[in-house]
Amino acid sequence: MTWKLSAVVSAAAFIATYLVSLPGTDVAVPAAPQTPAPASRPGPAVETEIEALANSLRVRSRPEADYRTPSRDPFRFQARSEQKPPAYVPPPSAAELPPPPPAPPLPVLKLSGVATDVVDGQMSRAAVISLPAGVLIVREGDSVAGLYTVIAIGEDSIELESTADQSRRTLRLGN
Repeated sequence: MTWKLSAVVSAAAFIATYLVSLPGTDVAVPAAPQTPAPASRPGPAVETEIEALANSLRVRSRPEADYRTPSRDPFRFQARSEQKPPAYVPPPSAAELPPPPPAPPLPVLKLSGVATDVVDGQMSRAAVISLPAGVLIVREGDSVAGLYTVIAIGEDSIELESTADQSRRTLRLGN
């Protein structure tokens, strides 16, 4: 098949499709009894013919549906509805509260010894504390396992302050 024959067949198919898709021009008019009109009055015959066509259009036409505003329109914004504040809920009483979880166990600390040094005429003390993970040598102001700070070192005791709640704990030699 050559390109000319292909073009002719395509054009014929296009024209056939166009002609088939055209709306029908025949209007079905109900047969109305024709009364012969006098020749001198052509006006009423034309009016009755127009009325008959209008009546046929009324019969064939569908009633139009009433327009309803769509329930959701992405191009219209509604004002935000005011949200009511939540109803007041009283806090639970102490009797209803569950018991607090038990405090984590404190590490076992034991004062193993106290060393005294004289540096430039000043007496300086260091404490030896035994922990489950090993031994620490601390001075005043040092941290013990990140849980305590050394406040004071005596001849046979050491005073520690908790970093969490600032409570104090004293360790003595031999305990």
